[in-house]
Amino acid sequence: MKITRIALALALVCGSFSTSFAQETMTQPRPEPTKAPEPAPMTVDQRQFSIGLMGAYGMMVNGTPGFTLPTVPTCCASYTSTGGAGVLVGGVVELPLSSSLELSTRVLFQSASTTFTTDEPTTIRVGNTVESTTLRHTLESSQGFVFVEPVAAYRVGGRLDILAGLRVGTVLSATYSQDERIADPTQPVRFEDGSTIRNATSGDLPNKSALQAGAVIGLRYSLPMNAAGTMQLVPEISYSPMFTNLVSDASWTVSPLRIGASILFSIVKKVEEKSPLRPGKP
Repeated sequence: MKITRIALALALVCGSFSTSFAQETMTQPRPEPTKAPEPAPMTVDQRQFSIGLMGAYGMMVNGTPGFTLPTVPTCCASYTSTGGAGVLVGGVVELPLSSSLELSTRVLFQSASTTFTTDEPTTIRVGNTVESTTLRHTLESSQGFVFVEPVAAYRVGGRLDILAGLRVGTVLSATYSQDERIADPTQPVRFEDGSTIRNATSGDLPNKSALQAGAVIGLRYSLPMNAAGTMQLVPEISYSPMFTNLVSDASWTVSPLRIGASILFSIVKKVEEKSPLRPGKP
């Protein structure tokens, strides 16, 4: 009987302890859930600007309604428009203004050369007879210019850009040679001094216009040369109509129609990009 009482007492004590432990456990706060780690920030390469080199072949449109060189003796009535050739080389800096608009600044050296010819039917006395012949008036000129061209490039689709801007520069050098000669040297006709050439002169082009100004319009297409797109080949075709004359008192402009290309290197920096996984954060 005594053993039964002891066992009953132990059972009551254990039950009381279990109930108390269960109540204490139920009243404890739940542990905070473990937060998932935030995704790593997304970084992209953002172009700051581009630098490069440019080269082009220019077909020089020498526009003139008719002119002769002032202070240079000639019997030519006038020289009219003709073609020529030259090259353009220089450096380029480009600054992105938006995803579709860039400002390009070029500093270019331009060379140009051209030959004007005007044929004039005439008659020359040979002894006691008069011979019909043709006088050929020839003017050859070579020039060197330096230009600064601020040009806007607008992306119209894909990698194609429209170019529009201005060009301002000056004449570094300009020379000429001019003469009049019998167009057909096999004819038995001569000038008064017995030669087939007269009024032959050469030297620096007189009365050069220091200021040269014009416009630039054209198209270009960008071709990436590496996987990151930080190096590009950019072929271009453009035309530069000039507003100012080469010689101050003669109507003569030199406007290049040019075909060329630039090699551009982009300067980039890493920036964080907004992620849809972290709204409101980069």
